[in-house]
Amino acid sequence: MSVSLSAAQPTRADESPGATLGLGYAHTIDAGHSLTQVWLRDALGRAMDFASLAAISDAFFPRLFLRRARFVPVGTVSMTIYFHAQAEQLAKVGGGFILGQAQGQHFQNGFFDQSAQLWSQTGEMLVTTHQTVYYKE
Repeated sequence: MSVSLSAAQPTRADESPGATLGLGYAHTIDAGHSLTQVWLRDALGRAMDFASLAAISDAFFPRLFLRRARFVPVGTVSMTIYFHAQAEQLAKVGGGFILGQAQGQHFQNGFFDQSAQLWSQTGEMLVTTHQTVYYKE
């Protein structure tokens, strides 16, 4: 899977619904059902490390909320994070933005799953993650 890095890099954080300014949510594109692409970063001035990548891997709004007109209780059942980056790649990212992409695959019987990828500005994959989530009807 490849991702387009053509979206302009944001210059400031945007306090979007469900977003935390400290994470730097800035540019969101909802393309179809539950696909989201967003530029994000850790708090200003903090260099990217593996702890940051793990936290940002769980920063995506539950995909279910993009598929329905109302909020319902949700909770993570399982989450797996695969680190593809080396320390040298993270050093190149520094405190800059990375591109996150998330999409839900299946929504049924009170459960859904979603996958996400995090990419450097130069197009290197940093993380892939998969999450299974419970939701209450």
